This record gives sequence, structure tokens and C-alpha cells, in this order.
Amino acid sequence: MVIPKYVRRITLLAIDATAVFSAFGLAYALGVAFEDIDTTRRTAYLEQFFGLVGFLVVARIVLFALFGLYRGIARYAGFHEMLMIVVASATGTLLLVAFNLVTPYTKIPFLPVFPEPHRDYTMRVPWRVVVLEGMLTFLAIGGLRFSRRLLVATGLLGSRAGRQLLIIGVGASAERICRELAYDPDSDYRPVAIIDPDRTHIGGRLHGVPIVGGIESLQDAIARYGVEEILIALHEAPPALLRRIVAECEKTRVAFKQLPSLADLMSGKVTVSQMRPVEIEDLLGRPEVELSLSDEQNYLHGESVLVTGAGGSIGSELCRQIRRYGPSRLILLGRGENSIYEIANELGFRFDSHEIELIIADIRDERRMARVFGEFRPTVVYHAAAHKHVPLMELHPEEAVTNNIFGTEIVARLATRFGANTFILISTDKAVRPTNVMGATKRVAEMVVHEIARVSRTCFLTVRFGNVLGSRGSAVPLFKKQIAAGGPVTVTHPEATRYCMTIPEAVSLVIQTGALRDRGSLFLLDMGQPVKVLDLARNLIILSGLEPDVDIPIQFVGLRPGEKLHEELLTSGEGIQRTEVGKVFVTQPEAVEAAFLLTQLAALRRATAESNSAAILEVLQCLVPDFHPTTKRGNA
Repeated sequence: MVIPKYVRRITLLAIDATAVFSAFGLAYALGVAFEDIDTTRRTAYLEQFFGLVGFLVVARIVLFALFGLYRGIARYAGFHEMLMIVVASATGTLLLVAFNLVTPYTKIPFLPVFPEPHRDYTMRVPWRVVVLEGMLTFLAIGGLRFSRRLLVATGLLGSRAGRQLLIIGVGASAERICRELAYDPDSDYRPVAIIDPDRTHIGGRLHGVPIVGGIESLQDAIARYGVEEILIALHEAPPALLRRIVAECEKTRVAFKQLPSLADLMSGKVTVSQMRPVEIEDLLGRPEVELSLSDEQNYLHGESVLVTGAGGSIGSELCRQIRRYGPSRLILLGRGENSIYEIANELGFRFDSHEIELIIADIRDERRMARVFGEFRPTVVYHAAAHKHVPLMELHPEEAVTNNIFGTEIVARLATRFGANTFILISTDKAVRPTNVMGATKRVAEMVVHEIARVSRTCFLTVRFGNVLGSRGSAVPLFKKQIAAGGPVTVTHPEATRYCMTIPEAVSLVIQTGALRDRGSLFLLDMGQPVKVLDLARNLIILSGLEPDVDIPIQFVGLRPGEKLHEELLTSGEGIQRTEVGKVFVTQPEAVEAAFLLTQLAALRRATAESNSAAILEVLQCLVPDFHPTTKRGNA
């Protein structure tokens, strides 16, 4: 049964009034009980009590309300509530002291007339009563507020049954979650032990929960306390430490989860019920950073923004983040209707609104794209549409060329023709010294955009970065499917490495890059250190509660057509400088003579029209001298 809020507050107010009345009465009883006074004076004190108590109760209730004691939730009373009780009680006592000093005599307008008024009694409230009343009021009000928490903590109120929880960490996150669980009788968890990775607080207690040892004590603690679940409550733990903890947790065969960020905990957005599994992103050797544009930097507010490839992993995240900056219109363009439909629904698309426009179109269709630009006049264009699957583009190089190169050229020229302010091309680290058609075509796309930027008023920018975790076609989703199927997990090579970044972080940096307004420049995102693909696979198996090479085998299948052993972000001729955005670097791409570029693009058009794979590779090698294809093909 849910009791209405106003009923709860009225009940609490009535209880407080009774407590104040009782405290004042008890203070009088104790204060004058041992005085050697006659019956008349005792009667005077009794009349004094009844004459003052009503005013005192009203005054204290008003003070309690002014200091917010009826706005909090009694079951979660904490330090702030205790402080307010102290201040409110002290203020009430000071008022009683002031009254005592100003009106000390019997003949007070609101006091009853004593039976023998001719007696010259000085009737100040006894100072012992004043002091006792203040102390007793504080104890009564504080006791009422904290009695529920005390009863819960001692197990006298509510059931303390629940899953036995072991917490790893003794920082602010662990303290908050211990406090929440210790005083919540309805929680599904009961903390029974804490592990301190630093070993500095072993032997102590956190809200009554013992800190029993370091990471090496995990197995013993689980057996000793009957632990049923582990909670990793470490704020911004170094990835190396988190990997070690996850490995130890996996050995225990006990379910383990991680608490979200401290910022979410401190904001009150997250409680223990929202513990989440440890994700592969948590184990990367780089902290994830999310940035936002300041009001001065916000080049998206009130603008018409077009995102090509809006249904893809990068494109859809661009749409999510762009919405935060208040564009007048967001245009989602893609070739796949289902993916566009999904992101549109997520963004709250309505057919009767023009804040979001959905366009199903192919960027290679110049007439269709011209109609889109003519109708919606986008002022900011994010070009994320591309064919990115390396082995498939090795099989169909003409598709990679027409989409990645000529599709990009069409969108870029239309952006210039229809007066867009900003055009941002999403590129890839595979464009550096490419060994595959996809990388080579993206490198040529960079050249095309750079050439158009030379003669355009539109600010053209290119952003190059490596793998994003969780994108369609990337390794992590494939590994997850393979683990779910019981394995094996297929890794190309034991030494293969990739630069990795989460999708939200990559997109956040791309949006930041647009504010730099450095025309024709090539921007590189700081991808940190390359990560071994084998390590990603092993960590994902561990996070699934399984053991690599025991429960799930790992199989090496060799590099696929067009794949590199190690990726790069720079060519030999490109130098970089740090920008004002800490994780973004800038360089000027290698210049290509315009006439040469136009001639080779014409040759590329002829080769793709004829589906001549050998000729396509030849032209791509001419345009990108450091392109060394690993797949040799004759005419299709």
C-alpha cells in the first residue's frame, strides 16, 4: 500500500510535535524535581509549562520546516539531515533563551494568573530546563529520523536476506554503494566483504562491512563469506588493474559486474540495481573521453545538417550526438531503409515534423542527390557513407571505387554548389599505405576532397581514425557471436594489432574537429596504443564467464584478403601537430597535381564501367604509389 506524501508529512509533523511537547515536559520534570520549593512555586512552574509549551511546539515545528526537515526522505536520512536537526534545535533553544531574558516575570499577557499573584516571584524558565529541553529535543527528533536506518542496519527491520555481495574497491563509489545497501531493507543484495586492491585499508570496515584483504584474497573471501556475486566498484581503474581483477574474478566462477562511472553515482542517476557487466571497452589501454562543444564552438545550432550513411555505426551515432546541439533540421540519408528507420525511431522521428528528414538514396545517384541538396540546402555535411568491409571490397573493387570515390566526389561537389558551410569526410587508418582496395579508395577519396577544397568556399575537413569497437563488421560483434555459439573464436594472426576506440568517443572527436575550421586539413584522432586482436578475443571470452582455450577454443585462420598485420595512421610524407582539442592532431595531406588526378579519375571511371578489376587496381596503384595490393585479380 502506497501512503500519499501529504499523509506521511502530516504524520511526521504530528510525531515531531509530540516529541517536542514530551521533551519540554521531561525537561521541566528533571529540572525542578530536586529543587526545595513550596507547593505554590511548583504550581507556578506547572502553569508556566502549560503557558509556554504550545508556543514552543509551534516555533520548533516552523523552524524544522524552514530548515527542510519535511522535504527529505526519512529512510535515507544522512549527514545533511543530522546537521539541519542540530541547527534547527539550536535555533529553537536560542529563541527560548532570548524569551527568558526579555520576559522573566509572572505577569505575562499570555500566561494564566497564578492563585496568589501578590507574591513577587521571578519566573524565568529555569536555565537547567532550557539546556535539558534543547538536548532532549535534539535527541528525540534525531532519534526518530535515524531509528529506521538503525533498525535496518541491525537487521531488526525488514529482511536482510539477499544475494551475498563482495565489493572490490574502497573508494567513493564503494562507499556510496555500501551505504545504500546497508540502509535499504528492500535491496536484493547484502554486502558481506570488501576487497581492497591497494591493501591500505585491510582490517577496517566500511559502513560495517569488513575489508578482508587484497586481490589475492578473493578466492578465500568468497569461500568464507558465501559470496554469490562480485561488484567491481573502482572509479577509473587503470585498464591493466581492471584486466587483472577480471581475470581473478573469472577464476572464481562467481558472477561479477561493474558499477558505472562515479559521475553517474554522484548525480544520483545510478544505484546498485543498475550494475552492469564489465565491457570490453573497460579493458582497453585508454580512458574513454567524451567532449562537448561550448556555446561559442557550436557550429551546429540552428543549422541544417546532412549525415550520409546515417544508418551505419558511425552515422547513427553522429545523428544521436548532433541532436544535442540543436540543429534546425537533421537529414538522415542512407541506402538501407531498415537501418534508417531504426535510428529515426530512436531519435523520436514524427512524420508531421520537419526537424528530422529521412532520405533513402544512393550517393552515387547524382541527380537524386542534387534534388536532396536543392530541397534541404544542408549547411553542414557529415559524409560517413562508404563501403568498409575489406574482404568483400577485394571481391568487388568496382563497388568500392564507385561508392567510396565517385560517391564522395558527388556529395562534395554538391556541398560546394549548394553553399554548405562545412563538409567533413570520415576516413580510415586503412588509407595509410593500403594493402586493400577499400583503403586505397578511401585514400583517393581524401585526395578528391582535398582538391575540391582548394577551389571551394566550403570548409572541407577530413578525419581519419582506426577501428571502432562494436561497429557492424568489426571483430568484437563477430567474437561475441562465436562465443555464444560455443566457439571457436577465429583470430587472423597471433600478432595482429588494431587501433581501437569506442564509437561515442570517435564521433565526439569528429564533431569537435568541425569546430576547428582548418580548411583542407586532414585530422587524425589519437587512438592510443594498438591493441592485440588476440587480447580482445581472450578478454571477451573471460567477460563471458568462460576460460580461453578451455571452454572456448581460439583458432588462428590467417590474414584475410587485403588485411594488414598492423595498421598505421600516417604516411611517410605526413607530419602532425596537436590541435586545441587534446586528442585530435592535424596535418596537411600530400598534394596531388590536379590534372594528374582528373586524368586518373577518368581512367578509373572507364575501368569500373567495364568491371575490369585488373585495370582498377592499376589505376589505384598509380594514384596511390604506396598501395600494395595483396589480392591479384584478372578481368571480372
